[in-house]
Amino acid sequence: MTVSLWRPSRLTRAQQEERRLAAQSALTDPRRTTHDLAQQFGVAEVTVRAWRARLHRDGEEALRASRATGRPERLTAAQQDEIGAMIDGDPRSHGFETRGWTIPKIRHVIGMTYGVWLDRAHLSRKLRRWGFPYQRPALRAVERNEDDIATWVRVQGEALEKKSR
Repeated sequence: MTVSLWRPSRLTRAQQEERRLAAQSALTDPRRTTHDLAQQFGVAEVTVRAWRARLHRDGEEALRASRATGRPERLTAAQQDEIGAMIDGDPRSHGFETRGWTIPKIRHVIGMTYGVWLDRAHLSRKLRRWGFPYQRPALRAVERNEDDIATWVRVQGEALEKKSR
């Protein structure tokens, strides 16, 4: 009976690098087959062949992880801090008629100030990452009068009770 080792479904970049470096000495051993190495390190045989080719072509540093940079930010950290301070303020100071920031308002101010026009969905994700949660506005009229509503409910409730008797 063979016991299979448990392996996580996804490895971090550091774990992948560690696995490649651990395999380095075995990759240079001519007695080890590609199949055996693939089983030992939990990868496909084509991966082992690629590791051997990289090791042969570029030397020991070939199995080290490269830096994952991703797309560069279009707004600097200082600009992001300024945007955060702006959102803490009142949108009327930026020429808007109403209180409360919306994605289109923030997008407009960023575009006019920094010349960076972000997609609305992307801006929404960025705002969440910067610590500004999504807030749903209360759907109530500005003219709403709580006293009048309470009086109406009381009077209508009494009228309904009289009808039910």
